[in-house]
Amino acid sequence: MSESIKSIRIHPGIGLARLGDSDEFYIGPEAPGIVVDPGGSGGPGPKGGTYRDSRARLKRQAQRYRVYGYDADGKVVAELTSDSGLIQSMRWRVHVRNMKAANYAFQGAYLFDPDELRNPSIQPGKKPGERDKLIIDPGVHTISSGQAGPVVMKGDVFTGIEKGTLPGALRFEGFTPKDTSKEVEVTYKAAKDIELGQLRLDDQDRLLFVPAPGKGECVTTPKVALSNPSETVDPPNGPENGKNPLTNQFAYFNIPGWWDDTCGGEIDVTVTLKDGTVLSTRDNVKSVGDEGTRNPRAGAWIITAPPKFAPHMYHVVSILDRVYEAFPEAYPYAKQKTNFYRDVYPIFAKAVNYGWVSIEASGVAPETKNIAHGPGQPGNLLLPQYLSLLADPSDQSKPIRQRIYGLMRHAPGKNGRLVDSLLPAPPQRPTSWKNEEFQRAEDSKQMPKLWGTAGKPLQNQQLGNNFPDQFLSLTDWQLNHMKNWADGNFEVGTLQEPVPFDELPLAEQPHALDSSALEPTIGGGFHPGIEFPYLIIYREYFAEAFRVGKDNEPGSISAYMSSPWQGDFWSCNEAWWPTQRPDIVFEYDQKTQTRTYKEWFRGYDADGEPLSSTDGYHQMAYAWSKLGMVLPIKTEDGGFLKDQGAIVFVEQERDPALNRPPAKGK
Repeated sequence: MSESIKSIRIHPGIGLARLGDSDEFYIGPEAPGIVVDPGGSGGPGPKGGTYRDSRARLKRQAQRYRVYGYDADGKVVAELTSDSGLIQSMRWRVHVRNMKAANYAFQGAYLFDPDELRNPSIQPGKKPGERDKLIIDPGVHTISSGQAGPVVMKGDVFTGIEKGTLPGALRFEGFTPKDTSKEVEVTYKAAKDIELGQLRLDDQDRLLFVPAPGKGECVTTPKVALSNPSETVDPPNGPENGKNPLTNQFAYFNIPGWWDDTCGGEIDVTVTLKDGTVLSTRDNVKSVGDEGTRNPRAGAWIITAPPKFAPHMYHVVSILDRVYEAFPEAYPYAKQKTNFYRDVYPIFAKAVNYGWVSIEASGVAPETKNIAHGPGQPGNLLLPQYLSLLADPSDQSKPIRQRIYGLMRHAPGKNGRLVDSLLPAPPQRPTSWKNEEFQRAEDSKQMPKLWGTAGKPLQNQQLGNNFPDQFLSLTDWQLNHMKNWADGNFEVGTLQEPVPFDELPLAEQPHALDSSALEPTIGGGFHPGIEFPYLIIYREYFAEAFRVGKDNEPGSISAYMSSPWQGDFWSCNEAWWPTQRPDIVFEYDQKTQTRTYKEWFRGYDADGEPLSSTDGYHQMAYAWSKLGMVLPIKTEDGGFLKDQGAIVFVEQERDPALNRPPAKGK
C-alpha cells in the first residue's frame, strides 16, 4: 500500500486548542456534532468526565493532528501512524508565535487604520512583523517518533526596553497621575520564558498541541489596568467623542504593556515510509533534517483561544460557516436539495439554546419577555407543535415558514456576504462599506439579535457611526437554505445522530477533522472575535478552504485578536457570543419545572471584592478559569432532560473559590 502513497496532508488544516490553568488536558472534537468528554470520572461530561482537575483548575483542550497519505489522483490511501505498518518514522515541526503586542491596533473592522499600532512608542515606524521586541517567538520546535514529551515552547517579550511614556488618562494600578492630560513615564521589565504551548505525541505518533495555561500580565511600572477608557474618561465615548486615540489605540483590546500566552502558527510533518521514501508537508525536503519551505495546502495551522464554557452549544454562525461562505466550492451540500433536518433545524436549535445563556434570548428580562427563545417563550421553535409545522413542506404551512424567514437578517449588499461591505483585505483600509448599496438602517427586530462585526449598536449610535453589520447576519449558504425552506422547496429528512470519528469511512475522515475543529466556534460578530478574527472571511488569506495561505507568518492572523484576550472576554458580556462566554446561567427545579437565573460573572476576586457587572475588566484575569460550565442535565436513560422540547442547561463545575466572602473590613 505504501508504494501508492505519493503525498501527505495534515488534518485538521486549521486546528483549535483552548486555554486552561490545569496541567491536565483532553483532546478536542474530531467528528462533527460530537461533544468530547474531558476525562476523569464522576462529573457532568458526556461520559462522566470532569472539566476541572482535583484542584478545581480548568483543563486545557488540546488539538490532535493526523497525517493522511494520498495517491497520485488525490484520493486518501491511509492514515499514517506508527501502527499502520506503512512508515518508519514521523517528525513533526511546529513554529508558533504571539504577535499581539506588535500588531496594528484593533479599532473595529470598519475603522481599521494601518497607521495605528499597539504599543506605538516601541519600535515605531516598523511593520508588525519587524517589531521583534514585542513578539513572543519560541522558534521552531520538533518532536519525532519515540521522543518523550512534552516539548515546551517558550519565548520572551518586551525585551530591551527600559523606559517609555503612556497617556496619563489610562487607568493605572495603585497610581493616579496628578495631571491626567500629560504623559506618564513608565519602566518596562521584560517577561521571560512565557509558555505558548506544548508538543506531545499520542501512542501512534499523532501530534498533540497542548495550549498555554492562559496567563497574561503587564510589564510596566506603574502597571496599566485592564479597562476601557471610553467608559472611564469623559464617558461614554472618551476624549473628543471617541476620536482621540485613547479610546481605540489604548482601549481594552489594545492595552499597552500587556502580553498574553495565546498563539498561532505552522504545523508540518516529514514522514519516512517503509521503503525509505521521504514525504513532507514542506516543499524541497529530501531528507528528514531538511528545513524546506512551507506548502500551505499540505501543512496545517494552529490557533489557541479562550475556553468554551458551553461545550454542547453551537453559535448560529461558526467559523466553519465562514469557510464555506469564502470557499463555496468546498461546501459539501452545494448541489443537494435543502434538507430541513440537516440545513434548517440546526439554526432553530442553536437559537433556542441561547435561551439558557443569554439575557436577550432567555426572556427573563422585562424588555424581552414574550419575544424570546427560552422555555415558555414564543421563539422556542423546538416545541413539538411548532416542529410539525416547520417540517411540513405543504402550502398549508407556508405562511409560518415565510414569516420566520422574513425575520432573518441578511448582510447588506446584493451578495449578502459580510466580506463585501469590508473589502479590501487588511492591512489596507476598508472602503466598500461607504458605498450606497451597504447603507441601511439596522433593524433590531430581525434575527439573530446578536451584535455584529461593526460593534454594539448603542455605542455606534452614541458615536454617530452608521456602519452596516451592527447586528450579526446569517451567511449566504444559511440564507439560501432558509429561503428554499420558506418557499417549500425542501425535503424533510430525519434528525441524524452524529457519527463518532472511529466509525467514519476513511475517505470521510479528513473533512470530518477539518470541519469539526471549526464547528464549535464563533463566526461573528468579529469585534474582534474570540478564536479567529474577521480575516477568516477573506479568500486572500488562504490557499484553499481550511488552509492558511503561504504569505502568513506564524502569529500574524491571531495578532488581530484582543491584547490581552481577557479584556475582550469581559467586555463581550451581552449579545456577543454567549455559547462560549455566557451572559447568564440558570438553576433548574425539576419538580416545578421552573428556573432561576444568575449573572455568570459573579462572586469575588482575589482581594475579596465583588466581581463587577459594569467594570470587571481587571477582574477577568483572575476569574476566567474559575467560572462555571453550562451543561445539560442528564437523565437516567443517558439522555438529556428537556423542557417543552428544549434541552435544559444549568451551571455546573464552578470553582468554589469565587464564592468566598469578602475580606474583613470590606
